[in-house]
Amino acid sequence: MSFRPTCSLSSHKLPPSSRAWLARQYRDPYVKARMAFPANYRSRSAFKLLEIDHTFHILDQNNVRTVVDLGAAPGGWSQVASAKLGWAEDVPFPISSKPPKRLVSGYGLKDKEAARAGKAKGEGRSARSKKAGKYEKTEGDEDAIDFDPLADDLDAAPRPVGRGTIIAVDLLRMEPILGVKTLQMDFLSPEADEVITQLMLDEPSADGKADVILSDMAANFTGNVTADRHASLQLSESVFEFTKRHLRPAESAKKRKAGALVLKHFVHPSSGTFRKQCLDPNFRLVTYFKPPSSRAESAEAYWVCLGWKGVQSSHQPTLPPARPAS
Repeated sequence: MSFRPTCSLSSHKLPPSSRAWLARQYRDPYVKARMAFPANYRSRSAFKLLEIDHTFHILDQNNVRTVVDLGAAPGGWSQVASAKLGWAEDVPFPISSKPPKRLVSGYGLKDKEAARAGKAKGEGRSARSKKAGKYEKTEGDEDAIDFDPLADDLDAAPRPVGRGTIIAVDLLRMEPILGVKTLQMDFLSPEADEVITQLMLDEPSADGKADVILSDMAANFTGNVTADRHASLQLSESVFEFTKRHLRPAESAKKRKAGALVLKHFVHPSSGTFRKQCLDPNFRLVTYFKPPSSRAESAEAYWVCLGWKGVQSSHQPTLPPARPAS
């Protein structure tokens, strides 16, 4: 299923804020890249994880076999993890300055018909039926691929054999991704804890622990600065509590920087206190990182935490557990 956004028509009837948002989207190079990128990412945020991994090599390691993606919908980060673990084709990164080849009908397919479409009008152009809107084989097109854009059966094509287990958790339903086990659950619930642990135990020679935990979640914003800061801190503490239960220590993995957490947060004094109390004592390396694809005007940033030691601090959550944004 394609996740291309529909084109919005600019109108003088739209409020100024909507027109400004559409103009920003139109100029955004990452929005344009997502529309044309061969991986057909479901969200612009996929490029943030690509940039994080390009810098820190969190997923580009053979010892990474179990990844948990919290707040995963619509699935952009899970798509990146799927490719890095070999379940899907990994697209070279960083993005090339040379624009990618045009994709067939916007469905993210790369085949010989795409090349033919740019040739003489008598061949590629005539291959499309204006009435039926379907691709029709013409003479010399014996190897053409029949493609039904309405089909959403992942079993129709041979599945690549990747490694390990990727678990995506969200309150919202997600469309299937190769190599990813999706759970429509609240990651804070005891039921989710049990299911996630069991899925990780299903991996051969597994101990029920994750090598990498990803969180790109954000709480629903209210416009009240104080309330929004508390909600952001609650979510960070909830992810940390999950990490304490499910992340494999670097010592057991026998690699100094094994056991990785990527945690989205919003910059404010409370977030700095949380880092000092929770992250710094429990990881060998904690880095503040704002990916180039993160908009400059946004207060969002990421903590990239490597080398999980296990819990070394006596920190207690300052607020009740947060509920992930729906």
